[in-house]
Amino acid sequence: MTVGGFQAQQYQLLDFGGGRKLERFGDWIIDRPSPPAEKASRSAPELWEQAHLRFDRKDGLKGKWKLIKSDKPLDFGENGEDFPSWSISYQDHFQLHLNLSPVGHLGLFAEQAENWHWIMQQVQRLAKRQQEPVKVLNLFAYTGGSTLAAAAVGAHVTHIDSAATSINRARANADSSGLGNASIRWIQEEALLFCQRELKRGNQYQGIILDPPSYGRGPKNQVWKIGKHLLPLLELCGELTGQKRGFVLLTNHSPDFSSADLEASFADAIFGSCGAGARARRMTLIAQTGQRLDAGCVVRFP
Repeated sequence: MTVGGFQAQQYQLLDFGGGRKLERFGDWIIDRPSPPAEKASRSAPELWEQAHLRFDRKDGLKGKWKLIKSDKPLDFGENGEDFPSWSISYQDHFQLHLNLSPVGHLGLFAEQAENWHWIMQQVQRLAKRQQEPVKVLNLFAYTGGSTLAAAAVGAHVTHIDSAATSINRARANADSSGLGNASIRWIQEEALLFCQRELKRGNQYQGIILDPPSYGRGPKNQVWKIGKHLLPLLELCGELTGQKRGFVLLTNHSPDFSSADLEASFADAIFGSCGAGARARRMTLIAQTGQRLDAGCVVRFP
């Protein structure tokens, strides 16, 4: 287990290559597409025979699940919709429920684990300096991994996502993790609009977390395009943390931004100048074979 990562029995990247990755999620070994693995060769071909589930993309992002093998009879449905959900733990901090989605997602992006560790460190660092709780805003918050990381160490978190299903899953994750009564505001809203309203209300945060998609739609069908909307959103985040900025974390999987471009945009929008303490680096998943699979970019302050 890397520092801040999963225990191997909870999550492990087993191998990758040929445009696919083989991962263990608790009791299940899953074979899914992975564009960053396109040019890599598989290091342990024999491991792929252990896969229980396979996902193949058929129509854009959507695709087809196949149950390859199971130790016991299971309901599966036409495309995995009846497959029973299961959960894995992030160390001893919280649990995440997983299920099969039509786009091949499970409810977890494992490369975020080290960011969760970093978020917890930042909240604890800030909490030592003050008596009031650390206020954290989590945008594009999905199923709540970053929200639960911050809440687990006492932060007051505002969790924003445009999809009601994601918020419901995040709340279920909080309940299962013993964090159902934690100070978390669950809000279904488009991120840009929420930040504009928060600024008008005079609210401030010490920490902001963003994991924006390349493209998306808000609850009222508002269109999000990362190339058009990321910079104005980051500028709002700079204003929302202007009084007591403690940390900001941005992750990105879009090919529209290089690490250098993302770092420069982040620094300029948040601080008003480049090179003001923001640092970008590639996120990777390390396979049990030792190989590294690219998993996007992260920019952190401090």
